[in-house]
Amino acid sequence: MPHHQSQSTVGLSSNEYMAGEDLSLARSVEDRARTEKPVARITDVAAPSVTVVMANFNGERWIGEAIQSVQRQSLEDWELIVADDASTDASVEIVRAFAENDSRIKLLTASFNAGPSTVRNRALECARGHWITFLDSDDVLAEGRLESLLQRAESSGAGIVADDLLIVDEEGSLTGHSLLGLESFKTFDAVSLIKAPRLAYLKPMINAELLAGLRYEERLRSGEDFDILLRLLAKHDARIIVYPAMGYRYRRRGGSLSSDKSADRQTLRGMLDANARFRASHTLSASLAAACARRHRSLKASLHWVDVTEAIREKRFVTAVRHVIDHPGVLSCVVQFFNKRLSLLISRSKRRARTFGL
Repeated sequence: MPHHQSQSTVGLSSNEYMAGEDLSLARSVEDRARTEKPVARITDVAAPSVTVVMANFNGERWIGEAIQSVQRQSLEDWELIVADDASTDASVEIVRAFAENDSRIKLLTASFNAGPSTVRNRALECARGHWITFLDSDDVLAEGRLESLLQRAESSGAGIVADDLLIVDEEGSLTGHSLLGLESFKTFDAVSLIKAPRLAYLKPMINAELLAGLRYEERLRSGEDFDILLRLLAKHDARIIVYPAMGYRYRRRGGSLSSDKSADRQTLRGMLDANARFRASHTLSASLAAACARRHRSLKASLHWVDVTEAIREKRFVTAVRHVIDHPGVLSCVVQFFNKRLSLLISRSKRRARTFGL
């Protein structure tokens, strides 16, 4: 992923977006939330400008940082709805401590684990903001992000706006990479999303009116962001404007769903089913129908690739070869696999060279 230098955005400089401030806490976030001076409470019952939706499951390690990044926003007219998915760690207590001192923070709890789609839907039912955006419980926002995106949306008249993701490692250190590496703003429609599914990792700000009648597909536990964004763009024949500034810091973790490259059968079958439902429930243009057909073939190839890799791990090499012969589309997965391995080796070699001053 190329290194990207972002340009300035409305109300927030690129240096502010890229600043690598230390987000570590001097003491536990729960103690800090309880002992610091309470944030001024908003007594106005009018709907806030922005609702930030945060799904959480066992996020105690990072959720305090995520909440504090919302509290540090230059835009103060927000509400944060944390929808917990029956966590078994201390994250609920951490959120509750913040909520006691800041009335803009709401906590929704659950008695059983139902998946991220279900808890996000619960939050959307409670959301009062004119605009809706999302924050994962292990990620953080740059200080001016909400205000900047809101100004972008209002000045452009767009119903969906986003910025690029700045990728940080598990400890929060900058990696020098962004998701898209944009140099100027770009617009994407439903066809663009299908051609580049990674766009679904973006965390857009969406006009709440566009989400009326739309909810996450609760049968999906992976690929749910792609699914709802695709249906949103198709329903309104809309486009998402993406700006090159990086106000969202995405923490890439080894165990996170979005960085796990070995998608299993259940995940792929769920995506195939969602793709089939979308094709059956929407009137598609020729270009969108063709894109959906390509996605179907790609997902099927990935499903067969799982069979190939499983056979190789179990040293059933003849079976692996038969899978490739029977399903030639899997060759594209083979090419992607070796390209990723080669890119990884090159990246490691460059880091090693920098370490030794070469």
